[in-house]
Amino acid sequence: MKRLLLFYGTTDGQTAKIMKFLDAELRGLGAGVTLVAADAAPGPAELSEYDGVIVAGSIHAGGFQRRLVRWVRQHREALSARPHIFLAVCLSVLQQDPAVHRELERILTRFVRATGWRPRAMKSVAGALSYSRYGFLRRWVMRRIARKAGGVTDVTRDYEYTDWDELRRLARNFLSSCGAEPELAVASMATAVSATGEIT
Repeated sequence: MKRLLLFYGTTDGQTAKIMKFLDAELRGLGAGVTLVAADAAPGPAELSEYDGVIVAGSIHAGGFQRRLVRWVRQHREALSARPHIFLAVCLSVLQQDPAVHRELERILTRFVRATGWRPRAMKSVAGALSYSRYGFLRRWVMRRIARKAGGVTDVTRDYEYTDWDELRRLARNFLSSCGAEPELAVASMATAVSATGEIT
């Protein structure tokens, strides 16, 4: 049985929901999974017992959760020594504006530089507009962003954009990359990171 670590940072709860979904999927595929939230626990001090690691964080105010960044920086060498994937949860992946995509690339590049970790597999995952969780100011800001992007602006309800079927495939493919199902591969989802830390 492959042992996997799922470590994540979340702000409004969608990244937590995504990682709990992956936890259930991977367990259903026969993996042993440890699920850790960055804001609830310091995370494992050693990664030697894990065959693979999925790290996820959501983008807010141009960056990821500080505790997530700190943990990744501390464990970057151990992470690089085993199969891994980094999931960046955000809404900008839904937008067609090239400027928005360039900003996402800049955020990911800053993450790489801040942590010293260059993930071999990196994927952007659509999150949610959780209007009910926002305070007045943030709800106003998010509504403006949504309007500019052509998204929904009715703040009386929440909107989820996560592709659960895609995540189901990701779980199976990642388990394959850990040696459980050799006919599947996670490489098709990889975003290359150059030696200079630039996303390519």
